[in-house]
Amino acid sequence: MIRHIFIAPIKEGITEEKLNKEINLLKAMKDNIPEIMDLTIGKNTGWVGGENAVTMVVDLKDKEAFEAYMVHPYHVFINSINGTEDDCFVTSELYSAQIECEK
Repeated sequence: MIRHIFIAPIKEGITEEKLNKEINLLKAMKDNIPEIMDLTIGKNTGWVGGENAVTMVVDLKDKEAFEAYMVHPYHVFINSINGTEDDCFVTSELYSAQIECEK
């Protein structure tokens, strides 16, 4: 299994309403991209590490599923928001990583 981890710092001044709308768009990937086995997303607690960020964890079957996820039209749509005035995140500081693990 491939676990894709995505961390996005939140822009200053973003309202909770706008942030929740963006989080819901990201959550909807689970219903729109069949390669996704599981998806967890939320605003960081800040107990340790960054507080003002959103972290998302996406589980996919294998590398082929990850590659299909990356080019899926819904994922491409979500990525097209990055860098626009509607974006909630500091795009220059987005971070992602993939790890292979057992489930």
